[in-house]
Amino acid sequence: MRGPIDYIVMEFVGNQFKGEVLDALTEAVNKKIIDVLDIALIHKDNEGNVTTMELSNVDNEIACAIDELHKNKAGLITLDDEEEVGELLDLNNSAGILIIEQLWAKDLKKALLNANGKLVSEGRIHPDAAAELDDEEEN
Repeated sequence: MRGPIDYIVMEFVGNQFKGEVLDALTEAVNKKIIDVLDIALIHKDNEGNVTTMELSNVDNEIACAIDELHKNKAGLITLDDEEEVGELLDLNNSAGILIIEQLWAKDLKKALLNANGKLVSEGRIHPDAAAELDDEEEN
């Protein structure tokens, strides 16, 4: 049984990807909060050319961290996905695409199924919308 599976696309302005992102991601994996099912790095140059960044073209420390996170290599991110993300990027920016499994939810899912629960609806409230809720409560 799997936990919920999500995809996340993050754009990095001016190609300013920092190792702290991988540190936080590695920590979440090590704590078994999530599992990284697939990961890709996309780059768009000043002329609008989009390329998938190979680990051999990335800083060695970052490449090793990504390789460690990407043990399963599920192959879920397709060339079409990479091209679609590339179209969304501003010039001279990069993006990381992640597909993650929410491991923390597996026991909850099992308990819900054992209680004859069935999924009726699901969704996600974007953090910006959640901040608006916090603002409304304060007023």
